[in-house]
Amino acid sequence: MPEKKYKIAIINPFRPDGLARTIFDGILLLNKIGYNFDFRISSRFDYPLLLNDHFVSKDQFINFAKDADLVFLIWGKDNTDIKLAEIIDCWRKTVFIDGSEVGKNRRYDFIIQKKIIDGQYQDNGAINREMLKKCPLYFRREKPYSTGIEPLPFGIETRYLQSYDKKIKKDIDFFCVFGQEEYPLMRRYARELLEAYCAKNGFICHTQKTKTPKEFYQLLARSKVGISVGGGGYDSFRFWEILGNNCLLLTEKIDIFESNSRMLNYKRIFQFNNLFDFQSQLEKIGNYLKTEYKASNLEKEYEIILKQHGTHSRVKKIFEVAKSRGIV
Repeated sequence: MPEKKYKIAIINPFRPDGLARTIFDGILLLNKIGYNFDFRISSRFDYPLLLNDHFVSKDQFINFAKDADLVFLIWGKDNTDIKLAEIIDCWRKTVFIDGSEVGKNRRYDFIIQKKIIDGQYQDNGAINREMLKKCPLYFRREKPYSTGIEPLPFGIETRYLQSYDKKIKKDIDFFCVFGQEEYPLMRRYARELLEAYCAKNGFICHTQKTKTPKEFYQLLARSKVGISVGGGGYDSFRFWEILGNNCLLLTEKIDIFESNSRMLNYKRIFQFNNLFDFQSQLEKIGNYLKTEYKASNLEKEYEIILKQHGTHSRVKKIFEVAKSRGIV
């Protein structure tokens, strides 16, 4: 637990952002368990979180930021408020939090990957070289994590747990629902293969979009296995929602954190590179469900996952790195 009260000025982008929500949720969670973060937010959005007391006027925010321990400058698609960071002019303590992704199917494009590495790519998903130079800390949701950049993916948000209880009956075998199935098409084909497999082998699967978030989380909480395929970036809400509801996770090959990281080395995770592997893993998991699966056996690992990947862990990571570099 921090030995002092930390003041954080959060420069919110001019539009809602998933990584921003991750950070807000994490700070609120840490304050609930005894941490002491005093934070202010520069612009207002209707996130499903208790944030109203933390929004202030522009002048109040600037004064608070100049006296804060850290300034979080959060990326927003074409809406990063760099001008406000320039007015505050406290770059020595500014943390750039980059939640960008290349979008659509571009993450599979090796030409774009090479341009990002070379610093020649300027669209969404590029490394912001100006911020990398100006800010002592740069956290990034998607690869690459070049020198000076730390990985910071989404995490398990509080709202993901709204329907889960360890006593809940896991009566749905497979859950596979995506917001869109065009980018990449692997989403659509994985769903179709799953539906065919379940129909043939007598498994129950849910693959239809739900009418409300509440219904979505109720169904996911009842599911034994969740399917995740990244969208415009690898890192997706679905990946963390599935882990947050104590499900087995069948996922496209993990492509967050460093390649040698063991941060997601869990027995419940099954990975696939392509649809051939997806089909093979389906059969492996199907056999496991029929012969070995017991929800109670997953509880111990589930508690470890919540500790390591709840949103509070993302905020703690920022402060751990800031401390190690002498910024706070």
